[in-house]
Amino acid sequence: MNTLRIENLSHRFGVTEVLHGITLELAAGETLALVGPSGCGKSTLLRIAAGLLVPAEGEVHNPFRGSACVFQQPRLMPWKTALDNVALGLKALGLPRAARRRQAHALALQLGLQEDDLRKYPHELSGGMQSRVSLARALVLAPDLLLLDEPFASLDVGLKQALYAVLRAQVAARGCAMLMITHDLIEAVRLADRICLMAGTPGQMVHQYRLRQPFEARDEDWVHATTGRLVQRPEVRAAFGLPALAMAEAAPAETAVQEAFAAPPLPPHPAHPGGCGDLFRP
Repeated sequence: MNTLRIENLSHRFGVTEVLHGITLELAAGETLALVGPSGCGKSTLLRIAAGLLVPAEGEVHNPFRGSACVFQQPRLMPWKTALDNVALGLKALGLPRAARRRQAHALALQLGLQEDDLRKYPHELSGGMQSRVSLARALVLAPDLLLLDEPFASLDVGLKQALYAVLRAQVAARGCAMLMITHDLIEAVRLADRICLMAGTPGQMVHQYRLRQPFEARDEDWVHATTGRLVQRPEVRAAFGLPALAMAEAAPAETAVQEAFAAPPLPPHPAHPGGCGDLFRP
């Protein structure tokens, strides 16, 4: 099985270290969410995984056949129609015009774009429609590895829900691996098989959690209850700068989170010699 492996990775911009001792794995068919406060290096790590940056130290092994990125801003070509934006990557791959437009058209409709939308230019589309175009542009390439850098952050709740459903259906159908960056714990709990918590300056892996609940059973009550329990965890509160809870408040949360999560150990590295994750057991 193909697996993205990042081993003992550190990175710096100039003399400022932004990532330290990062080790993680992501297998085909798995969704991993990197969560943490702003400035802890999540986006830098994603860009390294995408091959857009070369790490200062450490190893990145990416055996996946193709990767595609979706960023927080849609980054559409303003002189191209929505359809041509979706087909842009296929053009770069050398697909004939008729074939790439046919593929782009079919996927765009699956993602909720209408015929009229496909003839419009980006400035004529709403923010939600632009986000659908950006997502379609990545998915039409049928990537083995999908990289998301908070593409839903600026969208309203209803539109997020619709795009979550589309994304999960596409990922399940294609069996691709997905690495997503978010500071939204609800989004991570809703979409991920596994959550890695990052914190600090430079950014380091603090803890990880594997969600036991099948996606089809993650209704609104479960998502919000699980997120509420997770945010009571001491390491989560510390990472996001929240005040510590009294012992009487924290103890019930510990038990409740154990029921929702299993936490495999993080591979050991210099920043955390003993690894993380041994607080929870399946």
